[in-house]
Order: sequence, then C-alpha cells, then structure tokens
Amino acid sequence: MQRLIFLCFVLFLLPTSIFSQENRTYDGYGNNVANPKWGSLHSEMVRGSRVNYADGAGMVNDSDLPNPRHISNSLFDQQVNIFDSKNLSDYIWVYGQFLDHDITLSESNPTEPVGIQIPQDDQYFPPGSSIYTFRSMPMEGSGTNESNPRKYSNSVTSFVDGSAVYGSDPERAHWLRTGEGGKLKTSSGNMLPWNTTDGEFNSPADAQNSPFMGDDTHSNTKLFVAGDVRANENPLLISMHTLFVREHNRMCDVLQDKHPGWTDEQLYQKARKMVGAYIQNITFNEWLPAMGVYLPEYRGYQADMDPRIFNEFA
Repeated sequence: MQRLIFLCFVLFLLPTSIFSQENRTYDGYGNNVANPKWGSLHSEMVRGSRVNYADGAGMVNDSDLPNPRHISNSLFDQQVNIFDSKNLSDYIWVYGQFLDHDITLSESNPTEPVGIQIPQDDQYFPPGSSIYTFRSMPMEGSGTNESNPRKYSNSVTSFVDGSAVYGSDPERAHWLRTGEGGKLKTSSGNMLPWNTTDGEFNSPADAQNSPFMGDDTHSNTKLFVAGDVRANENPLLISMHTLFVREHNRMCDVLQDKHPGWTDEQLYQKARKMVGAYIQNITFNEWLPAMGVYLPEYRGYQADMDPRIFNEFA
C-alpha cells in the first residue's frame, strides 16, 4: 500500500517536474504547466469574434466594403501638426511598437497577393493603379470548409518576455550571443550586430548563416540582427532594440563583478531575466499609466488564463 501511495505521489509530481524550469524557454513552451503550448511559438491565435470569410472557410470578403486606401487617406488627412494632449513623446508609440513585436507576429504569405485599388482622388499614387500586399500565412490544415475556417498562428511568443531582444527560438538566441561573459553581440559603436560574416558593417553579407531579418523595401543586403525580424523597420525601433541589448550587456558586467565565478550561461540567463522584468515593469507601471490605462492590482498566477493573442489584435 505504501509503495502504491508513493507511486501515485511520483506520478502526480512528474508533470510539474518536467515543465518546471529555472529559466524561460525561448519559444514560451511550458510557461503554463496544464497547457504548455499556450502562448508558445506557432501557437494558434484565438478569435474574439466570428469569421467573416466570403465562403465561410477562408476566401477574402471584400464585397460592399470601403476601399482600404480611401480609409487610410481619410484617417491620415492631417494638414497641421497635432500635438499629443498628454504631452507624450515619440517614445510612447515606439515602445508600443517594440512591445507589439515582443508578443505577436503574423507572417505574410507571398503566394497570396492582394491588390488594393488606388482611388481617383489619391494625392500620391496614380489613380487606378494598385498597391499590393499579402494575406497572412494560414495554419496548415485550416480553411478547408465552414466548420474548419482559416486560422493563423503566432510566429513569436505571446508573453512579455523580451523575445524581441533574445529571439523566440534557440537558433536565433544562440546566434545573438557572444559566448563570453553572458553578453549579446554588438558591432562598432556599441550598435546591434550586422548580418555579415563577423557582425561588422564593412564585412561581407552572410544571409545564409545569419538569422533572417525583414526588409519590406527589398533594397538592403545588410541589416541589423535582433531578436525580432522587424527591428529594421525604422530608426526609432532600432534604437529601442539597441537600448535593451546595451542594458543586457551592462547587467552582465555588474553581475560579473558580484559573481566572478559565474559561467557565461549563468550571467546570460540572469541578465535575460532582469531585462525581461524591466520590460514588464515599464509596460505595466509606466507605459500604460502614461496613456491613462490603469490595470487592476496583480492577484497572483491564474493557471486558467489563456495568454494566446487574439487574431483581431494581431
């Protein structure tokens, strides 16, 4: 009887021991013990509303809907400078973009172009021409019929975990590390590393061995490499990524002085934890309140809280 009780006790603890972890996984797997895939890399996005596909399965529904370019032109028809009513700086929106890139990414499907016709009164593009974009990549096996409508997955972790700095997969995370003193790679001037043979701008490009980085202009062969593929979208976003990489490396120096016997892995993981905590603290205690958003006090971990991203938000 005692052996049976002991066996039951071991089996009860086994799932917890498997998923318990001293450090976060890069892909977010195991953050929720009962549902380890929730919020992890490539987890399904959830819906807050019903689908509205033309065929109920996945076909674009553009009938009787306003032209997207007309909506864009109407919303951004700004003739004079409009200053923020709360006197907030550009740091607010650029941190918002950085945070968005930390929790959600819906990849484009290059095989599904969508043309947006230019209205006759457009000031910037020839009337009657088209702007082409791409639909988001569907989850494999979805969109077959109305009972299995097209779905989408999140190509980064949905947790505020600093994945925009460190990456959402081990391969990118490993490339970004120097392997010494727990630090992340940088280039001359203490900037982000480039996708070159040695991370410096003047060296040959090495797209084959360096992590993929997005470039919507399709005109750059050399790009900064960061934890998120969209880091090069604008200079302010690059600066935000650079700030947190520098903070990680600064923390490694501080930790090295306090713990001279620590290994590269110990220094890296501790600094990674701290930077992730900084991002969480800034988000909930500074960024949201600056815009007048105050959340209820934290009530402790809730295992039934689904952390996956809403498709509508992404």
